[in-house]
Amino acid sequence: MMLNKINSACSLASLFLLGTIFLSGAIFAQELERYEFSEEKMGVPVRMILYASERQVAENAAEAVWKRFDELNSVLSDYDPESEIIQACRQTGESNDFVPISDDLRKSLEESRRYCELTDGAFDVTVSPIVKLWRRSRYFHKRPPEDLLAAAKENVGLDVWDIDERGVRANEGVRFDVGGIAKGIALDEALETLQKAGISSALIDASGDLRIGDAPPGKQGWTVGVASLNDEPVCYCELSNVGICSSGDANRYVEIDGVRYSHIIDPRTGEPLTRRCVSAVIASTATTADALASALCVLGGGEFLNAVNRVKSSGLSEKEGSFLFEFMLVQVKNDSEPPYSDNEIVISASPFFQEKISENKKNSQKR
Repeated sequence: MMLNKINSACSLASLFLLGTIFLSGAIFAQELERYEFSEEKMGVPVRMILYASERQVAENAAEAVWKRFDELNSVLSDYDPESEIIQACRQTGESNDFVPISDDLRKSLEESRRYCELTDGAFDVTVSPIVKLWRRSRYFHKRPPEDLLAAAKENVGLDVWDIDERGVRANEGVRFDVGGIAKGIALDEALETLQKAGISSALIDASGDLRIGDAPPGKQGWTVGVASLNDEPVCYCELSNVGICSSGDANRYVEIDGVRYSHIIDPRTGEPLTRRCVSAVIASTATTADALASALCVLGGGEFLNAVNRVKSSGLSEKEGSFLFEFMLVQVKNDSEPPYSDNEIVISASPFFQEKISENKKNSQKR
């Protein structure tokens, strides 16, 4: 309406003033300051970098994010005996009936079930009883007793639990471990919380798993180093509006009777991985990246390609708005110790990661 009132009698001075107002507004919109916050949440260090117009806005948004992490931890924790997920398993096991659950738990379990189906069981949140047996084995340096391992395997799989509008139902003895997807879910919720507070340019790092929003002001993206089995990243990427998560067993393992057992369990066999590996997945959400990074380590390069095709044909792209999926798996050929040379590792990667790894090698040679 105001623009319609500007007529031919409007002076050059007035036009200059109007232009100045628009210009100063554009400059003000770009004057975002960088703020960084860190806390320990869900058992891991979490670091958050964001750009906001003023400190109070940034601090309020950060507090809202930490609160959201705490809410999700109270629902999904595998260590807190009072968490909703543990209580739900106990109740449904005792009654053999559906137990009502919160929206947060429903979303987490529905997503978990979907990725179990897409990966043919390589990602499975019912693996908890087996994981707990092998945790004890790492402490005592002995394999789990075979009878206990066999009993635990009876409570793993899609057929031992179900979920619908009434809630969740599971066989007695079933326990959920959402450790392979919980951080991804929390990271997505964290970015959504920031966006609701008017902050779009942000990066949230939960112990190496990242949810990335818009690029920092004046940048093409956030520069991210992708993990490898050596100290140096295998490559660097400029990313925005994605989730990138990794999984691997470079340091977390136990040796029993001369065999190296990883902390990563194959839910289908009940056995830990015995090969060193690290994976990275970039996806539209951190939830997808987290779940599939875990599955990639279990499946290995060749078998994982079949899962990739199932993901692409599953309608996942429509559910997430746009489909993005890049992956990398680094495996050690033989039982050697780091640092590893190029001859000691095998890399399976999508074209995007292949290009970035090639660029990294060229830059290293120039240095």
